[in-house]
Amino acid sequence: MHDTRDHPAPSKRRRRTLPIAIVAVAAGLAAWRALDRLSDNDPTRPVVLADQIRSGAAAGFNVLLITLDTTRPDHLGCYGYEPARTPTIDSLLEHGVRFDDAVASVPLTLPSHATILTGLGPLTHGVRNNGKYMLSPDHTTLAEILKAQGYETAAFVSCFVLDKRFGLDQGFDVYEFEIGRTGLRIADSLSGERPADEVTTSALKWFQARARAGTRAPFFAWVHYFDPHEPYTPMTQDLPGFPSHPYDGEIAFVDLHLERLLTELDKQKLRDRTLIVLVSDHGEGLDEHGESTHGLFVYETTVRAALVLSCPALFERPYRVDDRVVATSDIVPTVLDLLGVSAGVRTDGISLLATDAPPNRAVYIESVYAQEDIGCTTLHGLRRHNDKYIRAIRPEYYDLRRDPRESDNLYDKGPPDVQDLERRLSDLMASADQAGTAQSAARTLTSEEIRQLQNLGYVGAGGSTFSDESCDPKDLTSVFAMWGEVYRLSRAGRFGDAIPIAEELVAEAPGFELAVHFLAHLQEEVGRLDDAVVTLEVAAKRRPSGELLIHMAELLYRLKRFEECDRALDAAEPLDPLSGSIPKLRGDRLFDQQRYAEAIEQYEKALQIDAERVGRDVTGKLRQAQELLRTARP
Repeated sequence: MHDTRDHPAPSKRRRRTLPIAIVAVAAGLAAWRALDRLSDNDPTRPVVLADQIRSGAAAGFNVLLITLDTTRPDHLGCYGYEPARTPTIDSLLEHGVRFDDAVASVPLTLPSHATILTGLGPLTHGVRNNGKYMLSPDHTTLAEILKAQGYETAAFVSCFVLDKRFGLDQGFDVYEFEIGRTGLRIADSLSGERPADEVTTSALKWFQARARAGTRAPFFAWVHYFDPHEPYTPMTQDLPGFPSHPYDGEIAFVDLHLERLLTELDKQKLRDRTLIVLVSDHGEGLDEHGESTHGLFVYETTVRAALVLSCPALFERPYRVDDRVVATSDIVPTVLDLLGVSAGVRTDGISLLATDAPPNRAVYIESVYAQEDIGCTTLHGLRRHNDKYIRAIRPEYYDLRRDPRESDNLYDKGPPDVQDLERRLSDLMASADQAGTAQSAARTLTSEEIRQLQNLGYVGAGGSTFSDESCDPKDLTSVFAMWGEVYRLSRAGRFGDAIPIAEELVAEAPGFELAVHFLAHLQEEVGRLDDAVVTLEVAAKRRPSGELLIHMAELLYRLKRFEECDRALDAAEPLDPLSGSIPKLRGDRLFDQQRYAEAIEQYEKALQIDAERVGRDVTGKLRQAQELLRTARP
């Protein structure tokens, strides 16, 4: 989403602190207290799932997978959070089981969903970050397995990060994503999304079409809700009371429209034979541990996931599994076990119906975000039910029973379990390296493409020109504090106040690409287009990316610096060959020159490769060009 590298270690600079809003602190404390309250008021019954339900108990059932992006379990009512307004999600537990200690291996949307859909961890499926990777067709998804069993399959996703070009569409008859009314936050970026009401409407049309057609085949449907992801701008006019808790408001908005989907299942009398799996792909920092969003660290705030299985025919009452750690990689083997279907492929997860689950199980966790997007080292770790080890420049070990908020790093005290966890992690990573499964799934440039980029003046040629092996991601909290300040000021329309801080941020962390884009946008807002071009050009010459060069080309086009615009597009194409903005801008150039036939060719190419992001803009220009070409002919 935002490749960022090439900066000295932030730990060597003056640190800035960001004031933490009182409401954020209150919400965070309420959320952390939520699980403590569960023991007093919890209607669920503890259960070992294998004792409650047998393999094959859901044979022939439909499967509805609901993924909640960026949703902390301790902000859901069914996990004990009293301020939550999540009655629909909570109702799933009336005939369901809640997993109190579920872990996502990666706190990023694309790799986490790759795990949810394959049952493989990131060391196996190779998808490590957003935007730079795609799931290999060599891997088998749950959709592919169920389609081979006669299931109709459909997916309705709500952010461009999960667009079909990243490989998660494997096995789906329908895989739908389009930019919603909220649009793109950065032109041609990964931030395109659509809100919960639009996603639900799309899914409802599919379910209703099945009903009209009298389809009798079982279905596997995946519905993904992106709304709780920042920026938190809940559309909850009919759910007042969230101005101080917009994150909770986003979750409430999802819940409101999830009710429409479940109501349709009830209307079609499908609930009793539908296994519903609700899971969050990761959590959110909410200013704890110096992280406002997610991806930088692997603390509980961002790797702990909500996980609920629900079906009236399978669960007579609310249950909970609270005596073990489970992983989102367990979803595929568990669903298949319940359906009585053989996977036919290996998974890293285990069926939660298994009676021989390892008592000392450790779930692998990682984040490469700090390295790939900023230039620090990666984080790797193991998470057990009661403790956690994080391998970093400054390693960390936490006793989660005594210290659930991870405020007391015990690593230097030499607890006996650390050596065992270090050895197990080393063995796991060495095994992945030996098997070749940890190799990058990212596209690499050919030598000819690198040479062309270098000839255009982009000496980095798409490779990393900086990686500080002494930089621990914990050193970046001051950088992200500045970023939060810039973001808040810009959201308030105080662009002039935000620019000096953004300039300081980019000077301190010039590899932080999202901050570079933001500074350029702020400069655009106050009419400093030439300065914005310089901001982007400096970053692109250090480490070129498609987004930087496309953003720069758009500004150069507006400034009528057409030759420079063309060179930027030529450099962007090998870095992002599936960007529709490149042929779209070329089409605009040809349109201005009244070369309508050539413009039409470029517009059609843009729609072919990237209709989701550029379709709305390109369609109108294409029609104009076609009409002008028609009238220009004798």
